[in-house]
Amino acid sequence: MYNNHIFQLIYEQIREEETVDTHALSFGLGLFGPLGLCTLLIMAGAVAHQYRSMGSFRWNMRTIRLKQVSALACLFCMAMAASYGVLQEAWAFLYLIAAFKIGTWWFRLNITQRL
Repeated sequence: MYNNHIFQLIYEQIREEETVDTHALSFGLGLFGPLGLCTLLIMAGAVAHQYRSMGSFRWNMRTIRLKQVSALACLFCMAMAASYGVLQEAWAFLYLIAAFKIGTWWFRLNITQRL
């Protein structure tokens, strides 16, 4: 009897607390997502431009830097997918697809680099 009363008080206290404004969070993610993707694309372009000569050492450094940028892009897309997944929006599925595509490209590059 006493335990039920405590649980009922806790439940009522939780219901009285304010909830998070999901519209504001969605708007923030809507701005942050494309801005982050554009930043990652600019980083990849900067790496490709900086290491554009075909010297063997520069080619290896270019590959390493592109792998690093692609790993960051994959983690960014996974984080955005998780954020939109919590909000239960369709963008989560699109960011998840992008993360898997970037991740498979990174994995394929690592495998071919090892052979």
